[in-house]
Amino acid sequence: MLTLTLIFIFQFSYNSNSKENDGINPAPSCTFYKWFDPNTNDKEGKLLLKNCSSCHMAYYNEWINDKHSMSQNNPFFLEVYKQFKQDHPDQNGNCALCHNPEAVLPDRDASLGRLYDIDLREMRSKKTNGISCDFCHKIESVDQNPLKKGVAGLNIVQICKGFSDIRFGPLKDPIQPSDKEELKYNSLFKTSLSCAKCHDGSNGNVQIYSTFTEWLNSPAAKKGVQCQSCHMAPRRDAPAERLSTIVDNPDVKHKKRPYYEIHSHSFLTEDPSAFRKKYVDLTVEIRHRRISSNGYNKLIVTCTVENKNFGHSFPTGSPMRNAILLVEVKDKDGNDLKLVRGKRLPNYAGDLKNKPGKLFAKILSETNNEYASQHGQSGILFRKIATKFGIPAQDWWNVFIASDTRIKANEEDVSTYEFELPFFSQSSRQRRGSPKAAMLNPQSFTITAKLIWRNTWPGLAKVKGGKLKEETLIEKRLESQNLL
Repeated sequence: MLTLTLIFIFQFSYNSNSKENDGINPAPSCTFYKWFDPNTNDKEGKLLLKNCSSCHMAYYNEWINDKHSMSQNNPFFLEVYKQFKQDHPDQNGNCALCHNPEAVLPDRDASLGRLYDIDLREMRSKKTNGISCDFCHKIESVDQNPLKKGVAGLNIVQICKGFSDIRFGPLKDPIQPSDKEELKYNSLFKTSLSCAKCHDGSNGNVQIYSTFTEWLNSPAAKKGVQCQSCHMAPRRDAPAERLSTIVDNPDVKHKKRPYYEIHSHSFLTEDPSAFRKKYVDLTVEIRHRRISSNGYNKLIVTCTVENKNFGHSFPTGSPMRNAILLVEVKDKDGNDLKLVRGKRLPNYAGDLKNKPGKLFAKILSETNNEYASQHGQSGILFRKIATKFGIPAQDWWNVFIASDTRIKANEEDVSTYEFELPFFSQSSRQRRGSPKAAMLNPQSFTITAKLIWRNTWPGLAKVKGGKLKEETLIEKRLESQNLL
């Protein structure tokens, strides 16, 4: 079973009793709490302003198109969860601690075993809102006990019916909308710690998810730059004197605020592809190498992939996320030149396997087959086809990190590929004329390098019927001539 653990080190700490958080007092908390529905389709909620979108339509539109709103019902995630259930027919796992916290929280006071006992495919789990507005703004503090995972390590305020509801946020001067709700400032919302419990996780002592740890060790953390600086940047680039509001409903109390207090809730921005492209770069250099008197016989291509993101590795998050550098050299007729030295893409690259290039990914491998023998028949069958389809070990198996070729924050990866160039024979030169004439008729070659991002493994998408999302982040094309 995947066990989420959080590695907190002395580099980063948060004191929930700091002076900045004065005024956050214990409130009557209930095991059962009816979460605010972010959507507008609840007539009663809209009438009583108990839908987030009733007051914050712009924020709602950002959130509804973001992955946080889909954490509990993403079809591909549920297919992967189905695989866990095939391995463990009698267990539900602990995925819900991060993917469906609203379903978990009613059992907060139950035993540890009961806390995990939620089947994400059942109706109880489906009647939730993913990582919702209400859930995040109920976080009062983070328990830094590494044994408390996901939502189990978050102190969530769930107010009993009849008391004023409480929500927290990063504004020091919130406008109180009514006597039924109290908005409070909490400095936690300005720190990366608020993201930590679900963006770091381990299986035993093997760290599977490591985005928060990557940030802890990054140049960004050393400079005090938090996750929110990039993932919740001010909604618009505008002069400080331009005022706007976080409330869209004119009938609700609010105030005009400077743009830098109005943060986006599209965590990968409205254009995730452009956001990813912003933080990587690719440079390509070519040179020729003469190894005989017949001409330049080798074309050497050197590619440098730079991770310009100084907060975490590229790629980051789930080990399913991977990136590929693909290098191709073709002659004027479109034929591939032969690679004589350099890396080729492994089986995990799907239809690109064996092509010149490099895979950037964290690869998990299973320690032994004893664990597999304890699984259901469907799980055992999946193992037999996983290698064939280029699928690494799954997160919840007994695994170790076989390799991690991802590029660390603010670092670069350099790889070199050597291709064999065709050359004219002596008889060909004679037919064409003198060597000088051959110099005037060079052969032309096209060098193409692509940096491709993928949301999952092609083999896993094929087996599970999921959609392989593939983006070409950068493409560079150069022309080269082989002068004889």
